[in-house]
Amino acid sequence: MNKEQLWEKFAEVFTKLDLKKGIYAAPGRVNLIGEHTDYNDGFVLPMAIEKEITMLAQLRNDQQVKIYSLDYDKLVEFDLLDLSYDKTNIWVNYLKGVLTELQKVEQQLQGVNLMFTGNIPQGSGLSSSAALEVATALAITDLNNIELNGVEMALLAQRAENNFVGVQCGIMDQYISRLGQKDQALLIDCRSNEYELVPFANPDYQIVICNSKVERGLVDSEYNQRRQECNQAVKFFQAKENSSIQALRDLKLATVEQYKADLPANVYKRAHHVVSENERVLASKEALAQNEMLQFGKLMNASHLSLSRDYEVSCSELDILVEIAQKEGAAGARMTGAGFGGCTVNLVKKEAVAEFTAAIKKEYKKRTNLSADVYVSNPGPGARKL
Repeated sequence: MNKEQLWEKFAEVFTKLDLKKGIYAAPGRVNLIGEHTDYNDGFVLPMAIEKEITMLAQLRNDQQVKIYSLDYDKLVEFDLLDLSYDKTNIWVNYLKGVLTELQKVEQQLQGVNLMFTGNIPQGSGLSSSAALEVATALAITDLNNIELNGVEMALLAQRAENNFVGVQCGIMDQYISRLGQKDQALLIDCRSNEYELVPFANPDYQIVICNSKVERGLVDSEYNQRRQECNQAVKFFQAKENSSIQALRDLKLATVEQYKADLPANVYKRAHHVVSENERVLASKEALAQNEMLQFGKLMNASHLSLSRDYEVSCSELDILVEIAQKEGAAGARMTGAGFGGCTVNLVKKEAVAEFTAAIKKEYKKRTNLSADVYVSNPGPGARKL
């Protein structure tokens, strides 16, 4: 639907009001490199994708909030004074979380009519939830004249997910959805929350995302175990090297190697991945800044190998997708996200994208009997009023 058709649908769903209104968008994201570094105070390098949530919003003259999801064809109503968790319509809680956090900033919010739709594939690990939170925050702050800068809004959206939805996500998803820019990746320091735009505008290359269609079933238990093993490594190095070490981010690879024989095998492997991955993220920033795409591709390949062998969060289907991609000439290919399913991200020559896509679909189906979805994207713009 175009904007005119969306407003027509909005008028069908909601009573006509002559109050302030607007239309807003916030994108999903893919992480180019830097996996499982965020909770180790490390670095990540995501980009906003050209798939997003679009939200239409209009103030009401009461305390009611009415939200219509075009994709679910569902209307939900509640009062601003009763923002309780909705066990039936789970998606509503991302919006309620944002409203709850905004009421801590501005107590006198006006009621609002909201309608949204999105083309970010759900369950693919491309952060449709963060996009929904950021779109909501942008709409509500704009209509209520609340001044929040980009970082403040991203952090508010993160708090909504942490405190209300109950998902202990890091800052990456909301940061890139709010602060991303066209033809730029975003280097984020997960310790200081500082960020830096990194150019990604080579006309010869595109990012191709391949969805394995494998549900990420083991993530929670395995994620907690990896965090525990990382903490175990930190305590070991605090005792052996320096008590001021706060996280694996503070270590050099040579130090990890030095103690390989003294560490439990799994703990060594986890530390080796995180420390080497941080080095790869910083090297990727330099490669992209110098427009050295082949070097960036090599770093992506090394990242996948580390995630598969050292961190052990890949799965056979992701490994197969990466193997096919590399065989089909991708400059770089790696799993992206928490692992055990979800997507791979690939750096592909623009002239080869159609052939690459066809080959991925054909070979992956032949080897796994699963049908991969493929999305092609340049780095897109972050959240904005349309």
